[in-house]
Amino acid sequence: MASTRPAAAPPSRGGWRRWLVIVLAFNIALGMGFSVVLLRHQVDDQARAAELFAQLDAAVSRDQAAGYAAPGTALTAPAALASLVGATGTEDDDLRAVRAAVAAFVAAVGTGDPAALTVAADGARAEVATALDAHRAETTDLGRVADFETVFMMVFAAGTAGLLFRRFEAARRTGELRVVAAKARSEARFRALVHNSSDVITLAGPDLSVRFQTPSVERVLGWRAEELAGTSLVDLVHPEDRLTLLDAQAEAVSGAGGDVVSEVRVRDRDGAWRHVHSVHTNLLADPSVAAVVVTTRDVTAQKQLEQQLQHNAFHDALTGLANRALFADRLGHALARTDRGSSSLAVLLVDLDDFKSVNDSAGHAAGDRLLQAVGDRLRTQLRPGDTIARLGGDEFAVLLEDADGATATVAAARVQDALAGLATEDGGTGVAASIGIAVGAAGQHDAAELLRSADVAMYAAKQAGKGRSAVFEPDMDAAVIGQLQLKAELTRALADSELVVHYQPVVQLATGALSGVEALVRWEHPERGLVPPAEFVPLAEQSGLVVPLGRYVLTEACRQMRSWHDRHPGARHLTVSVNLSARELEEPGLVESVRSALRVTGLDPARLVLEITETLLLVDLPRTVAVLTELRALGLRLAIDDFGTGYSSLAYLEQLPVQVLKIDKSFVDRIAETSPDADGRPTSVMVAAISQLGHTLDLQMVAEGVEHPEQAHALRALGCQFGQGYVFARPLPAAELGGLLLAGTGWAHLVGEPVPA
Repeated sequence: MASTRPAAAPPSRGGWRRWLVIVLAFNIALGMGFSVVLLRHQVDDQARAAELFAQLDAAVSRDQAAGYAAPGTALTAPAALASLVGATGTEDDDLRAVRAAVAAFVAAVGTGDPAALTVAADGARAEVATALDAHRAETTDLGRVADFETVFMMVFAAGTAGLLFRRFEAARRTGELRVVAAKARSEARFRALVHNSSDVITLAGPDLSVRFQTPSVERVLGWRAEELAGTSLVDLVHPEDRLTLLDAQAEAVSGAGGDVVSEVRVRDRDGAWRHVHSVHTNLLADPSVAAVVVTTRDVTAQKQLEQQLQHNAFHDALTGLANRALFADRLGHALARTDRGSSSLAVLLVDLDDFKSVNDSAGHAAGDRLLQAVGDRLRTQLRPGDTIARLGGDEFAVLLEDADGATATVAAARVQDALAGLATEDGGTGVAASIGIAVGAAGQHDAAELLRSADVAMYAAKQAGKGRSAVFEPDMDAAVIGQLQLKAELTRALADSELVVHYQPVVQLATGALSGVEALVRWEHPERGLVPPAEFVPLAEQSGLVVPLGRYVLTEACRQMRSWHDRHPGARHLTVSVNLSARELEEPGLVESVRSALRVTGLDPARLVLEITETLLLVDLPRTVAVLTELRALGLRLAIDDFGTGYSSLAYLEQLPVQVLKIDKSFVDRIAETSPDADGRPTSVMVAAISQLGHTLDLQMVAEGVEHPEQAHALRALGCQFGQGYVFARPLPAAELGGLLLAGTGWAHLVGEPVPA
């Protein structure tokens, strides 16, 4: 990952040169300082030597006088000469000449000859004078050099100091300029951010008078900043929200709560009201601001989204009516109001009759448009204060306040008349509805109970013939309540695995051998015992529970048949038949569900037979053929159940990808009768015709409801290959049928033919 640290600034190209000059100047100044000191020492030494030369000259004079007076006395000239030599530290030609002259002088003093002494003394003094003049000249030269170097040092030091001062002063000024420039850039950046921010910043006085306004207000609210200067923010706020703004400003000015938040509606330049969120910050004590900073953000879009989400949460997306949650809430409040008075209210539950046929024939889009039209009709036929809701599917609910049973019945009749005149997309008119009415008041009913009572009344209206209304009565048909309770229990049974699958054998009529089984669902109720399929299967079909029920039966039947194939190698030719309901055939995911069941259980698709009733072919044949073709492509087989009872065209059989026809029990029941029917035809003619048709189309024939051996013999004689019914076995639990497989039981004794070895 690339580093985000800023790159270091490159060093100045003149920086190292400046420091090199400083170091060189310092070294030069230091060297010249040492030179000046050395020269000064040399000048001082030379001055000391001159003084000693004078002392030596004086000593010669004293010694000369002493030699005249008392020859042989102690002399001072040698000592003075020794001091001179020690002071100079070196002997040049002048000093050696002085030493020789002094030695000659000392020797002359020892002789006591005045003339020689005078000559020697004059010679010594002359040499001393000559040497002294030479030392004085040298001292003068050294002094001049030292003075020159001192002056040069002072000038050089002054120049260097001036240069360094100028350098450091320039650096200081450059630094100050950089600080000023950085501050200017920072202020410009801050100004740009503030002016172009999506937030509006206002400096307001304690009374909300505008002292300063950022230009961003024009982009957000349309007002120019200069238009608002000197005005009051209160003038822009919705009258209902002004107190909220004043309270927030007062709290901010008091300084008790730090930043204070307010949400109000503000008028923009076009006159529209915008929702804004403001933060009030008290900076009155800051001398650079001396105002309350009000930072405002436009939250209109957010508020609209919140309102839309709230609306969606309590309204039906298709019709715009209230949904179940909002209806229940309003019903609860309406009941509470009846508790404070003596009035009652009524709930109407409106269910469209045969709405499913609209979806089947015209499509779901047409069904949705019809539901929208029904919602519009309900709005026009009811009072503005009435609550209308769509509870789901084709079920609507109406809340009538201050209404009794008679008023509710009149309203229901008005609704039915309005729906009867509603035009449909197929060119027809009229939509029938069954309406359940429940009347109640607080203390007598709650919301859930009233809805449940209206549902019972609506169900009773449907049972009475549809297209009518019914008012709930306490002694209303208990079967209606029982059906509703059974529906709730069936839902629970699916979740609690109370449903089991039994299997009825399908027998070869030629040999009596087991060829397959049909899977039939059974409900083992924990209290009522085994519930007959005739009681709960139609209820499951009506309520839509047949879809999860059918998937359970399909998966369990495939799993069980695969288990029998694995445990009994001789049973691998057996097939399992599973019924498909009309609701299942309409499900978009039917083919995928069957594919998934085969994949999960591992059953060979050729061992699965799916059965559909003949009446399904009358609804939407092209779609049915398309679905059955997809199922057939999975490798399974298809059968038409209850054939002969649907009055369908025989030409349909050529279009359907089916391999099995199942003859309905009503024909099998009459096959052994000896007397002809009302038209004088043998009672077995229908079975014979169906059997002949099956052979012509190369279809297998299975007779249902075979209860007597005579029927089995007659069916075999008519060319029917397979049969099932109580004569062979009732539907059996999986364990019992597995026992038959293990025992190798057959039914040859019933069909008159032995089972081949």
